[in-house]
Amino acid sequence: MHTMSDEELISRIQQGDKALLDPLIDKYYPEIFRFCYYRTGSEQAAYDCTQDTFLRMLRFMDSYVETHKFKRWLLRIALNVCRDYYRANPPPTVSLAEDNWEQYDEEGRFSGQFLCSEENDSRRNAYEQIEISCVIQKCLLRLPEYQREVIILHFYLGFKVREIAKIAGVNLPTAKSRLKQGLDKLKRFFREEGIHEENW
Repeated sequence: MHTMSDEELISRIQQGDKALLDPLIDKYYPEIFRFCYYRTGSEQAAYDCTQDTFLRMLRFMDSYVETHKFKRWLLRIALNVCRDYYRANPPPTVSLAEDNWEQYDEEGRFSGQFLCSEENDSRRNAYEQIEISCVIQKCLLRLPEYQREVIILHFYLGFKVREIAKIAGVNLPTAKSRLKQGLDKLKRFFREEGIHEENW
């Protein structure tokens, strides 16, 4: 069976075949959600931003032209949605010195309760990895918005710097500078928290 490309799907959708929206959304939903999650640090916010991203996609679908890469175009929408979310919901100041892990319970992450010494090593290691993930997330939230965006696009979603520049709407030197400065800050935050390099 022939699998339609993004361009074929979008062309058919623009011609009125709305039934093809579902496979297009299904294809990109996980990646957009992942971007929004790392961008906001909250599963509920990520869900809301992801939904809004696809609503905006539907609104502007007729303006999409094939000369653009659809994935890049969609991520640009997600980036703007997340920026709008932060303007309406400024993030609280994050203190890595606090062991206030309870806030992660509602998100289904680390419970804040360390395992006792009699627990087996494999379970302890699993919880330690979750703890590290939570600290990494909090470190990400300490970065300025423009640096956090490029870090997520590059290290979590695998985009090259040239693609990131186009998604973020900046020139290549600016994207490179933001990536380097953001990474340098993250490394410093990680070292402060005792996260070893192999866990980055």
